Amino acid sequence: MYTARAAVVAEIEGELVAVVASAVQAVRDAIPVYRNLHGPQLADVEAIAYWSLRRLMTLWAGGDSTIDERDHSRFRAIGAARAADGRPLADVLRAYRVASSVFVRHVTTEYLDALEPPDIAELSLGVLDAIDAISEEIIGAYIVAREQLTSNRAQAHALLLDDLVAGRQNSPGALADRVRELDLELPTHPNVLVVEPMDAGRSLTDDTVESLVLALGLTPPDRTAQSTRRSHLCTRRDQRAILLLPNAIERTEVEAACNEMMLRGCLVVRSTIVGVGGAWRLASEALDTAPDHAFDDRAVLDSGDGQLLALLTARTTADTSEVVRTVLGSLTESANKHILEGLSAFIATGTATAAAAQLHVHPQTLRYRLRRAQELTGRDPRSAWHRLALDTAIQLRQLG
Repeated sequence: MYTARAAVVAEIEGELVAVVASAVQAVRDAIPVYRNLHGPQLADVEAIAYWSLRRLMTLWAGGDSTIDERDHSRFRAIGAARAADGRPLADVLRAYRVASSVFVRHVTTEYLDALEPPDIAELSLGVLDAIDAISEEIIGAYIVAREQLTSNRAQAHALLLDDLVAGRQNSPGALADRVRELDLELPTHPNVLVVEPMDAGRSLTDDTVESLVLALGLTPPDRTAQSTRRSHLCTRRDQRAILLLPNAIERTEVEAACNEMMLRGCLVVRSTIVGVGGAWRLASEALDTAPDHAFDDRAVLDSGDGQLLALLTARTTADTSEVVRTVLGSLTESANKHILEGLSAFIATGTATAAAAQLHVHPQTLRYRLRRAQELTGRDPRSAWHRLALDTAIQLRQLG
């Protein structure tokens, strides 16, 4: 029995929460891919660190460096999970080294007087042996899991989009490797489309999603494109589908396809790859909160609708400058100042005739400006929902 080690371990048990917190923070400081983890992902890292350090202490206190089959099995499961969420293998292994060094440093700093040199040596050797065994299990399971994932391309593509939506794929280098491995050519500024059935009582089936993808001129998930590399992704969230699309696909094409499939949705244009998660949340929350009359003249909302709804529902993500930018678009340019003035006067007075009188222009001139405003924004100021969006954006611009 190693009495001194057991006494130290008993002391550290009371400090383990703080030691784990220090270890996790050291990992996040040292490894960029871990910095953006939050919620369940961060809790998972903390739980693994807690369990790993407790096992290491138990083995050291008992003078036994043997990792049993349950430990091997758990580390194999961790390796497979990291392969599934796309976390780079090198970063995963480095995280264990960083966390272990924090533990060893804590022991040697706080309890050096209570231990003998052989105790410290055994701790250091035990850590090296454990990392070696852990690495072997994680590497093996990671490689097998990656091979299984990439052998089913449709599943692998969906998992990549799942990771982008959840914010799990944060390393540009790791993302580039994964995209290349899956033979993809994703746009740097994709459009993100979220759709659901127009009829809340109708289920969203795989056949419907496949028909939508085909209607957009793209290859469905379970088919291969012989001539070009795939530039789009698709996945599901319950009764909604999420599509990452090339920005060459026009909004009019999306609108026509959704109408044909009896779907409604929200399209966020020219997102960034790292911004896919934010685009998904904006679109999904827009579908959650949009009133029925927002769809009176169309099947697909846009970024401006999403930003307006975020503001109206007092979401923490609401950004007034984005409401102005996405709703008014090029109307804020100096060359279109007269068009914006005509639109503002129409919204304020309620009729083209009254607006024309206010601006001292002919009614036909005012009507021309309204047509141009509709062409530039895609919003008809005679529609209640579009009028609300335009009026809100105009007022926010004036306040800004």
